[in-house]
Amino acid sequence: MFEKADDYPVDPIMIGADLFAQDPRRDKLNLTVGIYQDEHGRTPVLEAVKLAEQRLIETQASKSYLALTGDADYCRLLGHEILGDAYNAGWVAAQTSGGAVALRVMADLLAQLPEPPTVWLQAPTYGNYVPILTAAGARHQALPYYETLRSELTFEQMMDGLQAARPGDVFLMQGVCHNPTGADMSPDQFAALLDRLEALGVVPWIDLAYLGFAQDFEADCLMARRIAERFDECIVCITLSKSFGIYRDRAGALFIKTRASAQERITRAVTAIVRSGASHAPDHGPSVVRTILQDAELKALWLRDLEQMRQRVARMRERIVVTEQEMFGTDRLAYLGRQVGMFSLLPLSVAQEAALTRDHGIHVVQGGRINVARLGDEDVRWLVEAVCRILSDPSG
Repeated sequence: MFEKADDYPVDPIMIGADLFAQDPRRDKLNLTVGIYQDEHGRTPVLEAVKLAEQRLIETQASKSYLALTGDADYCRLLGHEILGDAYNAGWVAAQTSGGAVALRVMADLLAQLPEPPTVWLQAPTYGNYVPILTAAGARHQALPYYETLRSELTFEQMMDGLQAARPGDVFLMQGVCHNPTGADMSPDQFAALLDRLEALGVVPWIDLAYLGFAQDFEADCLMARRIAERFDECIVCITLSKSFGIYRDRAGALFIKTRASAQERITRAVTAIVRSGASHAPDHGPSVVRTILQDAELKALWLRDLEQMRQRVARMRERIVVTEQEMFGTDRLAYLGRQVGMFSLLPLSVAQEAALTRDHGIHVVQGGRINVARLGDEDVRWLVEAVCRILSDPSG
């Protein structure tokens, strides 16, 4: 029976991790990882998280199931924290196992509508969007967002492509710190996009995975708040893995703004989809988040550590730019200093990307994605020298 199973595609990140593990060289650099790491290659447990966990051990009275849509206090706190005054009891909310489950629940809901919409995607974009939408049976099409070899947004091409959207379609965008490009829309571009979506009757769907890594947590919530304030219908998916450093504890949420006449139906739909899939969400991570957000001292500690993580990533980006100028007097990687978040794409062809690993021991995700956060001070010169030599090689 099982030999008849289709050959499923392997996640490029997993391919990169496997190739790194198989590389026998001691002198090698792994930039494929998808999580924050400090200069020692560690993913620290934040002080506020440790304190919140200790408090939960002392006070938690039960390990019973929560409701299918999770802890109502967690959803309410998170909704107000991220969406501000635009969030109220009229939203449909569900605690989810990270952002991936929030995305999948929404994809299932869209696919099951009597007239399923098309989900319009940025390309390139987060590598799990297409697998999630495909598994749910949701229609999707991609629009050009970024040109890797030029290291530039293709915003006008994306806007032109959106003209093919129909009223009721959905536009799935990332919030700050676009993965994999690191290239976010400018405020003017974002405003123009919202104007276009409103004019076309397209529902905005924003996925927030890196809150606090672009400017600060409050500023990084503004995109979602503007959408929530402006549109009668919108979708917000959230993961807190990166913002709180609780990757394995799976804290996320789904928020759907709908018209009052549809709220009860959408609540029942979300509940049924959760029940048939993930069922009950794990609670440890969300309880940690709830505990921190409810306590002013813990929240201040968390925001301090989040800012330190953001600053370290920004320093690594700036160090790359300065190191290239010092070593080569060029600015081919200067765009990295203008981008934000943990990820960016190197402007390499497939052959050049292969040479980066073969000749220099630097492993990246297929397509040239690197995790800037994974770099230590001693790694920057290694990366800059390798990339610049490859880009200068006429045979490459």
